[in-house]
Amino acid sequence: LSPPFGPAAFYLKGVAPPSISLKDIFVSLLPFIAIQLVVLFGLLFFPDLAMWLV
Repeated sequence: LSPPFGPAAFYLKGVAPPSISLKDIFVSLLPFIAIQLVVLFGLLFFPDLAMWLV
């Protein structure tokens, strides 16, 4: 998901009201990137999680 965040942020800037800056959009994306990093490191350190629900 992280590679499309950049183009999506610029698209959102184009359709957002003028009061919302590009910095606000990028700051609002940080929690989603953090969630992805937590899951990535969880899978790196505990690979059995990948097959837990299967």
